[in-house]
Amino acid sequence: MIQIRLCPLQRKEFTSNLYGPGVISLARLVWGSLGSGLAFIIMTFLSQICAIQILLPPLAATCFINTTCVYLRVARPRQIVVGHFVSAIAAALVISGFDFFSNWLPSSDVLIYKLGVALLLCTVFMQLFDADHPPAAATAVIPILHPLAPDLWILPLHMSWGALITVIFALIWNRIWFAYPVQECSKSPMCLGLHQEKMEVIGLGLCVLGAVLMGLQLVSPVLYQAGLCITFMGTAMLTLQHFAHAKIIFKDKP
Repeated sequence: MIQIRLCPLQRKEFTSNLYGPGVISLARLVWGSLGSGLAFIIMTFLSQICAIQILLPPLAATCFINTTCVYLRVARPRQIVVGHFVSAIAAALVISGFDFFSNWLPSSDVLIYKLGVALLLCTVFMQLFDADHPPAAATAVIPILHPLAPDLWILPLHMSWGALITVIFALIWNRIWFAYPVQECSKSPMCLGLHQEKMEVIGLGLCVLGAVLMGLQLVSPVLYQAGLCITFMGTAMLTLQHFAHAKIIFKDKP
């Protein structure tokens, strides 16, 4: 049965037992809608002011998830940043390398194959790097449908920048009512007041520093280049950190 809650804004409305399917909360509806809209407006303005080109449609979906689906794993900061990063890499790989194979394919079907392979690659990358984030699938296909003006290999870092803006907003907006990122289990690690591992927090910190420097590219191209390097280091740390604790299993014990 659907439950419609008309209670005022209060912490109780944002608890996990009420933050799920079948519960329509006026408080969450208002707060989530305002949050997603504000996040998108701020991100778009910063993108224009800083002259950093990003793909708005997938990041719009991220703004929605960050403020309305926060108890899902796909709404965690690491999954958001890495998801868009590796999906943009998938797009760059397909666009850069597909010309070799296009000679053996019907010219009318090349675009379809490109889109399919890009989606395949981004799906593999997001699962391999434990960074499932559905909106990022659009990050992989949009550059193929609409060629971009800037260097294609810069796009992954630009998308990390845009994704990070949404994460920073979510950290400020959501924590007014509840802890974000949310605690995944009773034994979830904690670092600097965030339910994240230490390497995740360090990686996010580097990304924040890099994003600030990238935003200064109209002031100094050198700072922008430094920001790209630092953002890459931070994103790479987020992308690879889970392998440090990975356990390889070839066969389950009987």
